[in-house]
Amino acid sequence: MLDTSKLHIHYKNSGSNKKPKIEKYTYDDFDFYMWDYQEQTKIKHEVIEEYLFVWATKLGSANNIIYYDGFSGCGAYYNSTDNELNYGSPIIAKQQFSKARRDSKSTFYFNEKQNCNIDNLKKVFMHAGISSNNVNYIQGDFETNIIHFLETLEKNPTPTFFMIDPYGINVSFKTIEKIMNIPKTEVFFNFMYNFPRRFTTKSSVETNLTNLFGTEKWMNYKDYKLEAKENALKELYREQLKTCSDYVYQYRMCFPNDKRTYYYLFHATNNREGCSIMKDAFAKINFGNVEFLGPNQPRPEQLNIIDFNQEKIKSLKLLIWEDYKNQTIEYSKIVDKYLDSTIYLERHIREAIKSMNKEFLDIQHITSKTTVKEGDIINFYSTQKVPEINSQMSLF
Repeated sequence: MLDTSKLHIHYKNSGSNKKPKIEKYTYDDFDFYMWDYQEQTKIKHEVIEEYLFVWATKLGSANNIIYYDGFSGCGAYYNSTDNELNYGSPIIAKQQFSKARRDSKSTFYFNEKQNCNIDNLKKVFMHAGISSNNVNYIQGDFETNIIHFLETLEKNPTPTFFMIDPYGINVSFKTIEKIMNIPKTEVFFNFMYNFPRRFTTKSSVETNLTNLFGTEKWMNYKDYKLEAKENALKELYREQLKTCSDYVYQYRMCFPNDKRTYYYLFHATNNREGCSIMKDAFAKINFGNVEFLGPNQPRPEQLNIIDFNQEKIKSLKLLIWEDYKNQTIEYSKIVDKYLDSTIYLERHIREAIKSMNKEFLDIQHITSKTTVKEGDIINFYSTQKVPEINSQMSLF
């Protein structure tokens, strides 16, 4: 914990009567500054921490791997709730790759527009005692700098995780599309929904919004109200990502003290296992949910995870039965159907299929007799069978 007597708060000069916002914190014993650590940012970092360890472990064993952070920030946050220093995504990525013993086979690119943030990030790395031998700091506009990086990556496709967490709506869909058209890439993108929600009716930002979505279709929804607009814009961006990515899932992030959506974290990948692992990471951090609900976020004492999962499996069984009765299909295709389009995790799908065996379907096992795996064939009945019950006549 930090000594609060050494902590100093610096406020932004808003020039209005509104409550001033915190710009940064400084601490007498640190030669770097820290940004305010909000709950949704903490959740995002915890998910990335979970995911990157697995990603680096799986892909780094036989490959060189790359982590590219498009908006690296200053590298440090002050958590006023716990009175602690927390590190940003660049340090988290470096730590997780090292933990996975893949640091020597990794290259890191940290892009940041503000030179002061890059200088601060370097100091944070030194404070954390982390080597920066394989780190590249890139100063300038992300959209400009990424073009040169992608030209090199196209010539030598390498497993690359792109962390793109902008401060507004200044990342074009064409850039995301260009990234995803290169083999072995995946993107974790912060779709700042709060900006489109506020500005869809302002003609001054029409060009920016069209660049963000990669289409003018967003204009069809600008007069929609509240939830309808949110769902329409979210689905439009997902549809756009699906044109260049096999698996796309969006994670809703609310304001920490408000039920409204702040932004969506879109994960785009061409690897089904990657999509599954990211959903698992998010559910682990969010008590089984694949969204951060702000003030409605469940607490450990309020939620029985086992019962929660069982309820999901029960509803999923009904959905699967309605979609597939009287059909024969590979198990992997069932996973593909639901993995990036529903709230269900891959383990929910597997458990649902297993629990339906001999009542709704037969499993033709290919590689294992005890579980359901890729390659297995699922034969759905045309009608549900009543389970046989062995009973003996009682004399009492």
